This record gives sequence, structure tokens and C-alpha cells, in this order.
Amino acid sequence: MKTYYSIIKVVPNSLVGDAISIGMILSDDNSFFIRFSNSKIRIAKTLLGDKKKLLDFFISKIEESFTKINITDKEMNLFHFPDKINSQYLSYLHKYNNNVIQYDEPKYIAESNTSNTFDALFSLMIENENLYKEKSISVQSVKTLENINKKLIERVKHKVHTNIKFTDKIIPSLYFNYEMDCIGLNGVFTAAKSINFNQSELTIQKEVSNYYAISSMLENLKGKYGKENNFYLISDEPDNIGSKEHMLWEKLRKGIKFKLIYSEEADIVAEKIEETNAGMFLPID
Repeated sequence: MKTYYSIIKVVPNSLVGDAISIGMILSDDNSFFIRFSNSKIRIAKTLLGDKKKLLDFFISKIEESFTKINITDKEMNLFHFPDKINSQYLSYLHKYNNNVIQYDEPKYIAESNTSNTFDALFSLMIENENLYKEKSISVQSVKTLENINKKLIERVKHKVHTNIKFTDKIIPSLYFNYEMDCIGLNGVFTAAKSINFNQSELTIQKEVSNYYAISSMLENLKGKYGKENNFYLISDEPDNIGSKEHMLWEKLRKGIKFKLIYSEEADIVAEKIEETNAGMFLPID
């Protein structure tokens, strides 16, 4: 299934042609992500003058329409769309011009439509380095994403669960939502979670702690305990050598619960899945 993204822009002066990227949409035929940058919106407002009030109105309508597909309110007909938010609909949005907000022509990206992909693209194309400072959102480099998808996900997506989101519908005792790159079971678990260490220590610790918690819950759920289970942590070395984040990365390399590997080694997980003949086991439609 192909994934496309479209940049949402504000054009303060259509005669000049300057534009400010304020948001992004990532979609395939089954799901989509949309997000706006508060910092870029503030910049856009300073350039819009009297039109700045319109910006909040349009953004609120866009967000509302994208979360309520079956809209019948006549006030929102301009934002109404068909059953699927796909490349065809993004192309339609590109052609529509309200002189305040515009959409780029959708572009294909050879990545799965996941939150990790979206976070990486949003950081690179909308907020750049500001995303680390303002939101502490986990953002992986495009190269890391390419390694994981090519060496792991594409290889095992028909064998085990990939890009799976755990909720209390899957594990009733789960008290948080959590995404994992892949997981399979056949006698032992084989799973992988990618975490970017170029973010705050607190965010990293939360991601790792939740990974520990959910792996333990799964072991209890299936009665599969012991060192034979293969829980991988995929992470490239953080940039800031000697930082708290780097020291945490070093500690995890020596840990017992998780096997920490570089993204270039993601095929190790695929080989283990094939070696153990791991398969899908969760009640997911």
C-alpha cells in the first residue's frame, strides 16, 4: 500500500508567492496522520495581518473534518471528502485554493504509514530542529527508517505483526498505548522496538520503561518466560557523546532484557523471526 504526504502551507501574499509550511498530512488508503506546528502558525499570523483570525478558523475546520469523515454540515462542505483520504483526495486539496491555506501536490514516500514515519517527516519538513526543543517528540532519521523498513519490516510483514499498536483491546491490563515495529511468537517471542536517542532523557526512559512493561505483560499473558525470548531494541548511537542520553544508550547495550542493535543490523531480527518460525498470535482484524 503506497504512502503519500502533502505539506499544508500559509500564503501571506499570493502575489508575491511566499509560503510558510505549517502542517502536514501523511496517508494511505487505510489511515492518515495530520499535525500543525504551533511555532510556524505563530510566525504565519505575524505576516497575515487582519487575516490572522481566518487562520485559526480554517485550521479548526480542517482538523474537525479530518476526524469526522461523514460530515453533513453545510458550513463545512468546502472540507468534505470521500470515504478515503488518499493521494486522489490530497490532489483535490492541492487544486483547491482559498488564498490563505494551500496544499502541496501529494508526494510518494517509500515508507509505511506509521507514527514514526510521520514524526520523522514532520521534523525534517515542517519544524526541523525546533521539534526537539519544543515538543520532545521521538524523531528518527530517514536513513534509520529506511534501514528498519528495508531490512526488517518488508521482509517479515507477512509472517508476524508489524507496526502494531498495542491498546487495552489487545491486552486488557494495558494502561497505555504503545507501538512496536514487529512481534511474533512460536515457543518464544521475537520482537523489536525502535527508539530514537536524540531526544530528552525523560522521553527515552518512558519509551524504554513502557517497552519493558509491555514485554513483561506479554510474557505473563502467554506464560513464556526466560532469556530465550528475543526482545530487540533498535537504536543508532545518539549524536551527543557523553550526554545523559548517550550514557543511557551505553547502559542498555549491556542490558539483559533487550538486545540493542543498530538500525543497519535490523536484519538480525528478521533472521531470528525466520529461524524460530515466529508467527502472528494476537486477535487483530
